[in-house]
Amino acid sequence: MIVYSNNIVRFIEEIKFAVKETLSKKVGLKVVGNRFNDKAQKYSYPIKVVIFNNKKLLGYYDPEFYEMGFHECLMQGSREQLLHVIRHEVAHYMTHISFGPHTQPHGSEFKAFCLKMGWGEEVSRATLCFEEEGADFIGVKSALFRKIEKLMALSTSSNSFEAEQALLKSQELVLKHNIDTTFVTGQPEEQMHLKRIIKERRETAKMRCIARILETFFVSVIFNRGQEYTYLEVLGEEANIEIAEYVAGFLDNELESLWNQAQKKTGIKGATAKNSFFLGLAKGYCEKIQALKRSFKPETSKALLVIEKKLADSVSMAYPRLSTSRSTANFCPESSLLGEKMGKNLNIHPSLHQPAKTVKQLIGFSGN
Repeated sequence: MIVYSNNIVRFIEEIKFAVKETLSKKVGLKVVGNRFNDKAQKYSYPIKVVIFNNKKLLGYYDPEFYEMGFHECLMQGSREQLLHVIRHEVAHYMTHISFGPHTQPHGSEFKAFCLKMGWGEEVSRATLCFEEEGADFIGVKSALFRKIEKLMALSTSSNSFEAEQALLKSQELVLKHNIDTTFVTGQPEEQMHLKRIIKERRETAKMRCIARILETFFVSVIFNRGQEYTYLEVLGEEANIEIAEYVAGFLDNELESLWNQAQKKTGIKGATAKNSFFLGLAKGYCEKIQALKRSFKPETSKALLVIEKKLADSVSMAYPRLSTSRSTANFCPESSLLGEKMGKNLNIHPSLHQPAKTVKQLIGFSGN
């Protein structure tokens, strides 16, 4: 996952400075602020740097976002090693804008650029430290996630009281975890994590529905437009992101199933009806969760405000110039009300027949 903290933000600025030095003094390009121009001064490109901790790579370049990623462990490495990795990712960037996004990552074009710059194997092989298997680090489920998973299963009980109590308990557990981690003292600097979990060609009502539901699990949701796709990203504590990722996978299947049920029952159809249904469903589910949260102890209200502010601050750290947009799509009141009613009966639970999709299935992730 991508990670953020005050120290990491300072490290990002250090890397950006080195990237600018490399682009201007080694590659010979004009750098203006956090962008640089190509040789012909025709196009301008961003200098975007993130820090990650979950891949078996020291660095990567993602052409979808013009993004250079660097492993968190480089904060403790030597300056020389960091510079080699920076040059390696700059070489990927230059290869991409010269030959397109579908060239082989370490093919002849990449090697030719390194040779032109006078960079040897210390640069061309700089990220191979963890690359032998080329896979993400595989972790075990957190204790919090295992507890939430069990409660999600109970929330499908035919006993309405038992189901409601299980849902309430799951919300209380997530809240308690966030209160504990927010107010703990004497711990190392806290990190917030960001993960891309869904991608579509464009932002859809279904994605907005999933986003609103995910926010009830104490994460912030951002829509990030890449070169070809719009990505739904979640930002928050690692355990919360683990839960949100599972919930997104479940909803990706479940929302379509609920829409099919609604069509068979009422005969509604069409894109406007479907979009309105999804947004109504999110409203119904969130109203149910808000009603449950009102039953929490009064002293948790202040804690909730602190947690919300912490998430807002984290979004500002990750995206200082984040802009918002509003949908102007057509609206169907009948479908919205039907969705709202079904949303109040929606329960997140482990699928009996098909496991929730993983982040790799949802966004087709591949590392560099």
